[in-house]
Amino acid sequence: MPYAYATYEDAASLADHIVSRRNDVLSKKISRYPKRAFTCSDISECDRYMIHSVLDWDKRELHDVGLQAIFDAGNKEEENVKARLGYELGLEFVETQAPFEIKNNKGEVIASGKIDGKILWNGKAVPVEIKSMNENSFNMINSLDDFKKKPLYRRYLRQMQLYLYGNNQEAGLFIISNFRTEKLILVTLDYGECEYIISRLERLWEMKKAGQYPEPEYRPELCDRCPFSSLCLADVENKPADFINNEALEEMLERREQLIPSKKEYEDLDEQIKSTFKEIPHAFVGTRFEIINKQFVKKSYDTKAMPDEIKKPYERETAYWRTTIKKIGD
Repeated sequence: MPYAYATYEDAASLADHIVSRRNDVLSKKISRYPKRAFTCSDISECDRYMIHSVLDWDKRELHDVGLQAIFDAGNKEEENVKARLGYELGLEFVETQAPFEIKNNKGEVIASGKIDGKILWNGKAVPVEIKSMNENSFNMINSLDDFKKKPLYRRYLRQMQLYLYGNNQEAGLFIISNFRTEKLILVTLDYGECEYIISRLERLWEMKKAGQYPEPEYRPELCDRCPFSSLCLADVENKPADFINNEALEEMLERREQLIPSKKEYEDLDEQIKSTFKEIPHAFVGTRFEIINKQFVKKSYDTKAMPDEIKKPYERETAYWRTTIKKIGD
C-alpha cells in the first residue's frame, strides 16, 4: 500500500516526538540508591564527598538525561566488548559482575563493589574491567601512568587495585574501548597503594559512624561537578554576598563561560598529541610543526608513607583564597 508524502511539519513533529520520548525513557532510569558502605568504583579523592555519599545518599543531586544516555551507552558497549572477544576470539567470560567486599580489622564491611568479569585463560580466570571512552580519552590512555592524569581515571585504578587485593589476585586487565576497538592495559597488584586506600577508607568509616564530616576543601576539578555541592557549599552560599553592578566585568564573565568548552577541548587535544610523542626526542610534523621532547629527573618524597610523628613537626598552616565562579542564570 502506498504511503502519503511526508510534509515538513510531519518530519518536524516526528523529531519532537523522538526527543520527547527518548528523554522520558532516560528520565525513568535516573534514581538514587541507598548506600550502607563506600563503593569501590566511586572512591573520590575528596574525603567530604565520601562521607556525603553514604550519610546523604538520598540528597545526591540527580544527573541529567544526557549523562544517563552516556551511562546506557557504556553498559551496552561492555556487552559489545564481551561479544566481540567472546564470539570472534573464542574467549570465555565468567563471574560477570561478581561482587566483592573490603572489611576493616573489626570485620565490618566498609566498601563493596563488582568486577565486570573474568576471562578464562590457561585454566585460570583473569580479572578484567571494561571502560568505554570518547576518542580523545581513548587515544590519550596507553599506560597505567596515563590513568593517573584525571580524577575519573584515578578512580578506575583504585577500583581495580581493591578488587585485586580483596580477591588475592596478582594482576588483571583494563579493556578500554572507543566503541569500535579495544586497547588492553595490564594492572598488577600494588600492596602499598592498597594499604593507603584501605587505611583511608578505615579512617573515613569511623567518621561516617560518628556522623562527622571533614572540613571542606575546594578543588575545581572535583567540586564543580560534584552531586553534593549544594550540601557541601551550603554554608558558603548562605553568607551575604556583595552585589557588583559592572557591565564590563559581566561581559568578561560571559565570555569566560563561552570559552570553557574550548579550554576543555584544547586540554584533551594537547594531552592526546603529547602522548603520541612520548619518549620521542625530536620530530617534525609536516612543514609547520617541530616537536621537541626533553627528559628531566626530579626527586619527590612519598609523604603518604611517612609516619604521622615524623610529619607533624613540619606541619604549617597557610591562609589562602580560592575563587569559584558559578553561572546562576541564562
